[in-house]
Amino acid sequence: MKASRVITQARVLLNDPDKVRWTDAELLGWLNGGQLQLVAVRPDAKSTTIDHTLIAGVEQTIGASGVRVLDVIRNVGGRAITLVSRDQLNEFDPDWYSARPGAAIKHYTFDANAPKAFEVYPPATAGMKVRLLQSVLPTDCASLDADVDLVSAELFEGALIDFVCYRAWSKDGDANPDAQRAANAIATFLQALTGKSQSDQATRPARK
Repeated sequence: MKASRVITQARVLLNDPDKVRWTDAELLGWLNGGQLQLVAVRPDAKSTTIDHTLIAGVEQTIGASGVRVLDVIRNVGGRAITLVSRDQLNEFDPDWYSARPGAAIKHYTFDANAPKAFEVYPPATAGMKVRLLQSVLPTDCASLDADVDLVSAELFEGALIDFVCYRAWSKDGDANPDAQRAANAIATFLQALTGKSQSDQATRPARK
């Protein structure tokens, strides 16, 4: 989906088809801001699978390009890795942090308060690799002809239009009715993302 598609639809709602009140550069900047905000709320909106090299020990972090760990899937070329809670590992083996490294990673733990970090069990040997799914930052749209850099971008078209309108109306937010329009637009943006998250959760594949 091209950036121009979002900007054109936003201009319809802003009643500014002739670019009198807001420039393309302004709206494009707000579109880029909307991509970032969208990924902050929905990390899966921009994700990629990589082979991640582990350092020695339990505590691991993803690279600078990563925003959040979404899943640690398997050892590269080997067994699957399962997510467990830290409490489970503590109960199973209170000394697991200092356990001997294993030939493969069996489990990992994740704390939402440290989204770029994860822990592995047994402890890793430096150089081991795991297949990891992570959220990453989207690339800014440099022009109206650029593609919106989100997974299944068309699904987020309405939310991005709302965000662009929110920022545009917020520019003159002290003047009604733009202040109310801005409030309505950001509320619709957030509702669209949280509603989609709930829908995805309800329709995800599950064991019978």
